[in-house]
Amino acid sequence: MEQARQQERIGGVLLDLSRYPGEDFYCDGAVEDALLAIAKDHREEEFEEIIAREKSWPILYHLSPVRENIVGWLPFDGTEKVLEIGAGPGAITGLLSKRCRQVTCVELSKKRSLINAYRHRDRDNIEIRVGNFADIEPGLDRDYDYIFLIGVLEYAGSYLPGEDPYGRELALLRAHLKEKTGRLVIAIENRLGMKYFAGCREDHSGRYFDGIESYENVPASPAQTFSRPALAALLARTGFSDAAFYYPYPDYKFADTIYSEKRLPAAPELSRNVRNFDRDRLLLFDEKKAYQGILSDGLYPVFANSFEVVTGPALPVDYCRFSGERARSCRIRTEIVSDGTGKHVIKYPLCEEARDHVLRMEESWKKLSARYEGDPEGLRIAPCARTKDGGVSFSFIEGRTLDEVLEEKLLAGDREGFLGLLSAYREKVGAHPEVPVSDCDMTFPNLILSGGTWTAIDYEWAVDRPIPAKELLGRSLVLFLREDPAREEKLREILSEEELLSFVGITKEEAEHLCAEEDAFQEKIAAGSLPLSRAGALFGGKVIRPAELQTEAEREEGRRRHEAAVRAQREKEQALVRVKIYFDTGAGYREEETFVPSALYEKEGVVTFSVEVGRNVRALRLDPASVPCVALLLQAQFADAPEGSALFQKYVSHNGTPCGGGAVLFATMDPWFSFDLAKIRKKTGRRGEDGSVRDVVNFSVQMAGIPGTMSETIRKNKKQ
Repeated sequence: MEQARQQERIGGVLLDLSRYPGEDFYCDGAVEDALLAIAKDHREEEFEEIIAREKSWPILYHLSPVRENIVGWLPFDGTEKVLEIGAGPGAITGLLSKRCRQVTCVELSKKRSLINAYRHRDRDNIEIRVGNFADIEPGLDRDYDYIFLIGVLEYAGSYLPGEDPYGRELALLRAHLKEKTGRLVIAIENRLGMKYFAGCREDHSGRYFDGIESYENVPASPAQTFSRPALAALLARTGFSDAAFYYPYPDYKFADTIYSEKRLPAAPELSRNVRNFDRDRLLLFDEKKAYQGILSDGLYPVFANSFEVVTGPALPVDYCRFSGERARSCRIRTEIVSDGTGKHVIKYPLCEEARDHVLRMEESWKKLSARYEGDPEGLRIAPCARTKDGGVSFSFIEGRTLDEVLEEKLLAGDREGFLGLLSAYREKVGAHPEVPVSDCDMTFPNLILSGGTWTAIDYEWAVDRPIPAKELLGRSLVLFLREDPAREEKLREILSEEELLSFVGITKEEAEHLCAEEDAFQEKIAAGSLPLSRAGALFGGKVIRPAELQTEAEREEGRRRHEAAVRAQREKEQALVRVKIYFDTGAGYREEETFVPSALYEKEGVVTFSVEVGRNVRALRLDPASVPCVALLLQAQFADAPEGSALFQKYVSHNGTPCGGGAVLFATMDPWFSFDLAKIRKKTGRRGEDGSVRDVVNFSVQMAGIPGTMSETIRKNKKQ
């Protein structure tokens, strides 16, 4: 009976509370209540729609499927027994339970454990042990295939006593791994990550440069991260001498690419650097430009933003790129794998809906090969074959991408070299246009140059129709320039817009049409998701570039944005007191029959005014504001008959919610009071329907605006 009280089942998930201290010692407040409600009332397939609607950093952080990428590249075979320390609300628990045999979670917070359990209640292979790691650790099994510390090691000082909590945690966990084959996986920020030098705040303290300054300014920091040498030394002295370092980019929280020592990034790949969803940041320099020198000097592992460390037997995956911010029907991951048969590129569907999209590539290879074969100096199509585990495999092609080589020419100001590559692209890609097959995505990153050979390595968007070479070149240039805005500035130095359009063979109108088509294509493949680039623009923190570092163009743009913000704020303030009167003379309320009074504003949001109303007006509507607000009708009466004010209070309706004392709460952008003047006149003996006979009505209203987030919550509650 005691055991039953210490365990709880939510669907198929077992919650073990035998070590739970009885209260949660940390909590993120109301957002955890919101997350729990979402987990209870919605399926995981609905989370992306909720993220797009709520536009909230905590909702994005805890529910985004992109969080799973940090473990989604590991080559599980379905037999694994895994342990997840600090599982939180379950950002990676779901993927582990889908791809592994058994998942045990350890989590201090009961509320977070409940969120995890409810969101994965349809699984039957998850156990969540709630309580402090130090109390739970002695009872853990000692044969785990994987143990995960994803964003957890840095907090060891808060839950393990002693002088060396980080070393102690690793030593304890080592004893719980399966002998010889078990792997420990750690994901953690790099104390010397490039983004922190460039102006991002330290993730845990929220202060600038804390990690870089060795946390000396914050001795009681909630967490501490490590440089690469320090983390390697920590692992070595705790018995993990076989640790392999991987580099999630942009960072481990929202990784879309995993690099390794065997496959480090090229400079053009590191352009997605401004990802400050949770708080403002400075922008002290261009991180991509800094990476160029760092990569050429072989220092990327020192300055990568995050580390992912995997101990134990070496893994075959050298690189992984996730294309998951798409409609589910085309979500894939691309891996470079080194095994006993050589090096291969393998593409896998990220979900069942994308299976056909991936497998179609084999047929596309055959069709494209048939178009381009027979020309020894022409375009080669990388061969493709289906794998036994549901993917498609390509031979790895050594060389450099056309994207890299073009950027190199651009940065060097090599006009002839740049145009020569574009000319070769047009010639090779446009060969045999009579054959009815093309690859829409034959873009610069998808072409490998090796010696004099050009090879297309990716053709997931092949179509059974010819596409003119100038259109493919135009689209590729659009994507090339959009990938990094600095490229456009460099291009202007060697080519005018007119020269580029003439070279491609399109008009300005055709170029604009190509851009619009690209926008529509990206919108289509992103259907149902909120790409992180858009999330940052919608609700991310501000990017602050110090005035001393700004160019004149940047300063001018800053002034324009400031002026626009000031205008928007003024309009918002004016909207609160933009009183408007509508008259109904028999055709309902119409814009043609309105009056905006010259109101007299008093203290504490009180507005007082008078309005003349013809006897032909059957009803009168008063709009107190154009934003959500609380309004109190202080006075409504005929000027010559103040004793009739009670009738105005009796024959009034509104679209708000009474909230006591006569005040009305309006959770809408269009609040209104409507008065039945026909009945009020009848009760006061005012006869006739002559519009030329006019009555004066005095109004006094007190108003206070409410935040949009509050009004949205009120609307939702009213619907329920």
